Amino acid sequence: MQFLPFLNMTINTLLTEAENLNIVWALLIVEECVRNGVTLFCVSPGSRSTPLATAIARHPKAEAVVCVDERAAAFYALGYARATGRAAVLVCTSGTAVANYLPAVVEADKDAVPMLLLTADRPPELRETGANQTIPQPALFGDFVRWKFDIPCPDAQIAPEVVLTTIDYALARASSASSPSGAVHLNCMFREPLAPTSLPFPPSYLQSLVGWLQTTRPWTRYAPTLPMLDAETAQEIASVLLSAQSPLFIVGRLRSREDEMAVIRLASAFRVPIVPDIASGLRLGGVGENDSEEVVTVPYFDQMLLLPSALAQPDVVLHLGGSFVSKRLLQWLERSKPREYIVIDQTPFRNDPNHQVTMRVQADIALFAAGLTEHCPTSNQAPTAHVEVLSALSNIVAETLRNANDERERTNAPMSEIAVATIVSRIIPDGDGLFLSNSMPIRDMDMYADASRRAVSIAIGTNRGASGIDGIIASTSGFARGLGRTTTLVIGDVAFIHDSNSLLLVAQNLVPLVIVLINNAGGGIFSFLPIAAHSDIFEQFWGTPHTADFQALATFAGLRYVAAQTTQDFRIAYEAALELGRMEKRSTIIEVRTDRNANLTDHKHLQALIVSGLKEYRP
Repeated sequence: MQFLPFLNMTINTLLTEAENLNIVWALLIVEECVRNGVTLFCVSPGSRSTPLATAIARHPKAEAVVCVDERAAAFYALGYARATGRAAVLVCTSGTAVANYLPAVVEADKDAVPMLLLTADRPPELRETGANQTIPQPALFGDFVRWKFDIPCPDAQIAPEVVLTTIDYALARASSASSPSGAVHLNCMFREPLAPTSLPFPPSYLQSLVGWLQTTRPWTRYAPTLPMLDAETAQEIASVLLSAQSPLFIVGRLRSREDEMAVIRLASAFRVPIVPDIASGLRLGGVGENDSEEVVTVPYFDQMLLLPSALAQPDVVLHLGGSFVSKRLLQWLERSKPREYIVIDQTPFRNDPNHQVTMRVQADIALFAAGLTEHCPTSNQAPTAHVEVLSALSNIVAETLRNANDERERTNAPMSEIAVATIVSRIIPDGDGLFLSNSMPIRDMDMYADASRRAVSIAIGTNRGASGIDGIIASTSGFARGLGRTTTLVIGDVAFIHDSNSLLLVAQNLVPLVIVLINNAGGGIFSFLPIAAHSDIFEQFWGTPHTADFQALATFAGLRYVAAQTTQDFRIAYEAALELGRMEKRSTIIEVRTDRNANLTDHKHLQALIVSGLKEYRP
């Protein structure tokens, strides 16, 4: 509360009334972040970072989230950046606090998510001396950051412009489309006094910033780079697509609704069917009511591959966006060996596990799609038989799932993990967020989510860069805040336990969550793997049974808790939780208890029904 008198001050006043040079530099850092459009600061308590925390608390435009755990803070920032495309700033003290950022930094590296790390550190004379809470911080994140820099201790002999240009360059590197985006690490050394204790500095120190203080612009502005498709490459790709007999668009993670709509228009122009991954934004619908009826999506392609002989091998694949979840699809593509496999992505990452990519284009997806659409003749006639077969087979899977789901709900059957995916995808409101934990939740949603709601737009969040189960709750909290809409999280029990301290973040989050917790008392995904046959060692090391009391964890964080036993229970609980989130901004945990062995049986039974239906198809 001691900083409230500062909240109506201008940056000019804050700087001129700053007690010492540490506070001045910290204020310059915060102000330049704000001028670059970066306003969210995830702060973890500590002593060495006091100047930074003081500046954030005083700055009228800085939004602060206080995260006790640095690991959770980093994943919160990661989720926020996924939703907004803008970096959040992480602030922590020295020592092991910094090391806790590493898992989220790895994910940011793998999935090109921007973030700025401001880690406080001891001055150079205390390094390698055994000084308390001092470790080698500058190179701690290795190659997982886009840029790292050791900011010197504040010194009147160093011009203040040095601070501003460093922040500008750091944020440009963090958010670059071509580099690509990722984490940037600025290690900030401070000598005492760390608190806003009076230690005068030369009155003329800020004189060179007079012009900057009269504007709201950053000191150095970096023009955005948006790679476009050159005409020669566009013509070549268009010719390849137009010559194909059985082409496919495989759509991985897309970063915006603009990308989604551009891909839909491209598919309509070339009349090529879309195989949408769950992270693409097109798997749960995504195609508006006014979009061309010529756009054919094949949402159940993974399950169609249970009978691969029913499918024609693709001769041309255009892969747009990031990687995809389906292992069956990856293996099928490896066997199919299309003559052309073209990848379009905003990042320069290789993304070629089958070693079959024949062309790779680094480009903004929306600009690429618009440029390529211009090279498609209006008289284009795609092979209709190929499209009709795919559409018919997908409809067979959809009908099989619909019948199974209707029967489950008609009999009010006990809840299953498959039912979570189908019911959530049927009910989640248009415009809401959906975050999917790794392991079974994301796979079940990719395979079994309802795709009949053609016009819905659901913002999908996942941590698929390194596909870890750590930090999922924190990531979802940040994602919801960035999105500004109620967000549903579907998460397994092991991932929930792994990040249970982040429930405290959920409790203070400005945007509510509905957490659907699937509790099968262990690691359910391992029951699908060959190791499950080795019963003498499986349960202890892979099944990982536990006796966690999730209602007690909800009470610990002050969150609403509901247990759902049947499909009707779950539907009622989920709808009520969404309403409470919308009306009262309250977050809810809905626990669904399942059995790992029964879950394996459910999957096998449903897939047998799907195969039976596919076998009956006659083109």
